[in-house]
Amino acid sequence: MTNQRILFVGLDAGDADLIDRWCHEGWLPNISRMRSEGTSFRMRTTAEIFHVSAWSSIFTGTPPDQHGLYHAYVTVPGHQGLLRPRPDRSPVPFVWKLLSDRGKRSVIVDAFLTCPLRDFNGIQIVDWGSWSWFSDPTILPSSAARQIKRKFGAYPSDDHSKVGITPVTDVGRFRQRLLDAVARKRELVRWLIESQDWDFFLVVFAECHPAGHYFWYLHDPSYITHPAGGAGALGHALRDIYVALDAAVGELLRTIGTDTEMWLVSGDGMGPNYSGSHLLPRMLSRMGALDAQNSATADQPAGAQPRGGRDLLHTIRGLVPQTLRIAISQAFLSRQTQDQLAMRWKIAGISWPTTRAYVIENANEGYIRINLKGREPMGTVAPGPEYEALCADLCHAANTMVHPGSGMHCASAVYKTDDICSGPLRSHLPDVVIVWNPEARVTTEVLTEKYGLVRAPEPSCGTAPFYSGNHRANAFLVATGPDVPKGLTLDQKDVLDLAPTILHRFGIEPPDHMSGRILPALRGRSV
Repeated sequence: MTNQRILFVGLDAGDADLIDRWCHEGWLPNISRMRSEGTSFRMRTTAEIFHVSAWSSIFTGTPPDQHGLYHAYVTVPGHQGLLRPRPDRSPVPFVWKLLSDRGKRSVIVDAFLTCPLRDFNGIQIVDWGSWSWFSDPTILPSSAARQIKRKFGAYPSDDHSKVGITPVTDVGRFRQRLLDAVARKRELVRWLIESQDWDFFLVVFAECHPAGHYFWYLHDPSYITHPAGGAGALGHALRDIYVALDAAVGELLRTIGTDTEMWLVSGDGMGPNYSGSHLLPRMLSRMGALDAQNSATADQPAGAQPRGGRDLLHTIRGLVPQTLRIAISQAFLSRQTQDQLAMRWKIAGISWPTTRAYVIENANEGYIRINLKGREPMGTVAPGPEYEALCADLCHAANTMVHPGSGMHCASAVYKTDDICSGPLRSHLPDVVIVWNPEARVTTEVLTEKYGLVRAPEPSCGTAPFYSGNHRANAFLVATGPDVPKGLTLDQKDVLDLAPTILHRFGIEPPDHMSGRILPALRGRSV
């Protein structure tokens, strides 16, 4: 095992169904070749319930109730409201930390929702070209940072905090920046592969993530905002990004040669955005569970009067144009301060003493958190029968939501979190999770059995962050190498299996906290 090397290439939100289609049509020859010369897996994924958790689950080999990194906004016992996740505070280590502790050298590039590690054996590039940043951009060690900045400069495309604040209007320019970004990262990775000593190399290409969010309406003629006259020359913008990524895959395969194993991985995919999460604050308000004076998110009873201070804050903020607020914030405030202000504004209209449940803002699944006594500092709902009754009411309301036009159920699944999670960080998760049914095509209305019709002025794609494409649980792995079975296709494996399999390949026993199993097809010649 001393000569074992693995190149792990992540496609952030790379969709297995789209890749199947475009491989069949001949657009992705390099991924097609990997499939024919190696082993392919469709995988179960934690993204089926918590879509942002997929990479953290892959990197740690643990589910969200153990690592706690499940969304861009999270809740923590003892704190009222929302916080940005802190990967540096997760209690379980990333797989490359375990490799480093056993003397293996790694190069880690843009691993999603992670953080730089100290005393690490290798090179770390954190949030240089990630779609969403959760740490300050960092390159370690400093000697590598100087070389990389001199040779490759800045990543050519913006991250989520700059793109998702207004609708993308110049699609052609955005497409070109993503193509430039693929090319720049490809060159960076090739240089690192050739110039550095390494045992394990992990890189995540982020570009199909924003492409899926913002180009879906051009790709999908059935989507509600597809141009009436067709998408024209930009109709293949989404496919163009996948074609560029396929070319990068081919170049990396040529760079590593035939003696190194390569894994191509995605923890979730992308489909049409028919999320109804933007309707949930109104539903909670209708149920009497949420007391919020922000008229943009709450369904106010007739004759309700503003409550002075809280509503005045929103009024003052509304007097400053959004573009000016954003420009001032990005020019003069640190990222940490920007995040803190954003979290404050997301809950500024909530009256906690009279709120029993609230929404963890999410453009995909519906996350409802109960304002629980003893967990939230201003909790109003007692543990035990009162909590259970509210959970049951919330689940019933979600399960009975139908599209008022078609009568189709709006949720494909509704989970009471206590029924599916029992890990040490269960208390950090929402209490009820709604997985939306894309076949119901939820836009501006849902009809509930007990609380009637709930309406919003815009569909999900018409509200920030203006996604026409949204996450779906299409996870996959394609592996090639001298010890990988050829032409094997497997299903029903799990993203939690990847970290223990990586450790096994380097002769390291997976720790007990990892939930997955070693994948038999990737056990290697040592077994």
